[in-house]
Amino acid sequence: MNGGNKIYIHTDGFGDVYSATPTEEAEWAKEVVAIALAQVDTVTNATTLKFAIDKLLFHNYPNTENLLKDKIKSSTPAKQVVLATALWYTYQNDKSFGLVHQHLLQNRAECMDVVFQCLIDFRDNEHAQEFLLTCLQGSDDKLFLKATTTIGMWAYTGMPALRENNLLEMLEIENRDSPTFRMAIEQLKLVFQIKNKS
Repeated sequence: MNGGNKIYIHTDGFGDVYSATPTEEAEWAKEVVAIALAQVDTVTNATTLKFAIDKLLFHNYPNTENLLKDKIKSSTPAKQVVLATALWYTYQNDKSFGLVHQHLLQNRAECMDVVFQCLIDFRDNEHAQEFLLTCLQGSDDKLFLKATTTIGMWAYTGMPALRENNLLEMLEIENRDSPTFRMAIEQLKLVFQIKNKS
C-alpha cells in the first residue's frame, strides 16, 4: 500500500511493530515495480499514472527516463501529457513543455484538465510561466481561470512570493479590467524573473 516507502509506516504510527526482513522487502519491491510497470502500460488516469512513475523512481528502476520516452510514442494525448510532465519534473527534459502545450492546442477538449493539473509541476519552467502570462492577458475566460488556479498552486508549492502584496487576489477575473490587474501582471513577471535567476 505504501509503494515500498517505509517512511509512511513510521508516519502512520506502525514503525515500532514493523519487522520485515531485507529479503521480504526486496521481494515486495519487485512486486511494487511489476505493478507500476503494468500501470504505466495500461493506466490513463493522470494521478494513478503519476503514482506509478513515482514508485519506479523510488525503487530506482533502471532506465526510467528511456521507458517514459518510449511510452510517449504510443500513448494517448492525455497520457503523453502526464509522461512528458514526469520527464520534466524528474529529468528537466527541455521538450516536455512543448509537447504539453501542443496537446492543449490540438486536443483541448480531451487534454485541458490534465494539462493544467500537470502544469503545477512546471513552476520552474520559463515557457510554462510565459504561457500562463499569455492566458492571463488573453480573452479566453476558461484559460484565464485555469491559469489563476495554477498560479495559486505554485504559490503554495515553491513560489511563496506569489502570496505577497495581495497578488493572487489582484489576479482574480473580476479585477481583469482594473489598473490593479495590470500592476499584478507586472508583479507576476517580476516574481518569475527573480525565480528564474535563483
